[in-house]
Amino acid sequence: MRRPVRAGLDRVLLRGLALAAALVLPLAFALDPPDGDLTELGGYAENRFGPRTPEAIFVPPLAEAAVPGAAYDVLVFGDAFSRPDAGERHGRYGHYWTDHLRNLTGLTIGVRPADAATLAAHLVSPDFRERPPRVVILQLSESALETPIGGLELSTVTTPRPQGVAAPHALPVEPLNRQPRSLERSRAQAWNPPPIGHALDLLVKALPRAVLNVTGGPVQERPLAYAGLFSSAAATTALFRAGDFQPWRADHRLLEERRARLHAIQDAVEANGVTRFLLLVAPDKGTVYADFLLEPPPHRSAVDEVLGADPTLQAVPLAAGLTALAAGGVRDLYAPNGSRWGLEGQLYAARTVARTLGRLGVLSGATDPSPDVAILPCRPGHGDCTPTRTQTD
Repeated sequence: MRRPVRAGLDRVLLRGLALAAALVLPLAFALDPPDGDLTELGGYAENRFGPRTPEAIFVPPLAEAAVPGAAYDVLVFGDAFSRPDAGERHGRYGHYWTDHLRNLTGLTIGVRPADAATLAAHLVSPDFRERPPRVVILQLSESALETPIGGLELSTVTTPRPQGVAAPHALPVEPLNRQPRSLERSRAQAWNPPPIGHALDLLVKALPRAVLNVTGGPVQERPLAYAGLFSSAAATTALFRAGDFQPWRADHRLLEERRARLHAIQDAVEANGVTRFLLLVAPDKGTVYADFLLEPPPHRSAVDEVLGADPTLQAVPLAAGLTALAAGGVRDLYAPNGSRWGLEGQLYAARTVARTLGRLGVLSGATDPSPDVAILPCRPGHGDCTPTRTQTD
């Protein structure tokens, strides 16, 4: 009796494997390799949400991972908006706003992980005491403000001016004028080994959403009021992190507490009398595109408003400018398949930071005041020479 039962189970198993192979293998050959953090996290097809316009990358990178003992004009403590995320397979230096900032100004730039404890430890290190940078930029994602800003007690850090170091002077703007390379995303190729693991992962995440109408995942696909905001095939919808629309972003009391903590960091950085501090809060994708959603979120981010209410906090406002660029027809300010800046967003951040450094007296000479974007040549026939906006509602 056991043999027929076992044989029957084997047949069922083989049929199940054959059915899985029939579903997965064609999908694996058809899928573009995963590239965006939102497509991968949410189980969405790269073919549908991947950008169709090229990115830009400097080879070799112009900014670099900060090396201990090296001197930099600008030391950036940043997250995945500024440096490759360790969890992303495709992240590499060369296509961040830090690279564009160096290209625009000629400043030497080192990048370290954005962590208050890491920054506090650096402020009491021999490196900071002996080789203070002209500027420390703390770049945080807007979503990082949801939790208290931890680290050492920065208000107790008082670094005296290094002996022999003169009063700070403005650094001349010396653009490098490098031309970045065009970086196209990978596409599905029948002769390459298919990404079977990605196909399985996509099915596991997408089938409950498509078949059972399961919602509440970490990534949301939301309809847009206008097409043409992104270059992807999904013209009238976009991907966002679910956390982009949480109500804490409109909590003024919480944001004022975060602002006070950030001001303490600024005071600690500038205590040596040599280094200037700059805060760069990268607005989340949902904050910038809230006005373009078919169903606007009930809570609007007040981060820029609260940070800007303290004129002594040296913060770079970005959200309103990015929204204005999107309204003007600039596509892919954020990657359509990801939660962070695309080429145009990176370039806008670099130009805004350069202008702010000029106002702070860090830079002397002309910085590029142009609001123009698109530093790569457009490709006739590919739709990226003249951005379009088409009303869909």
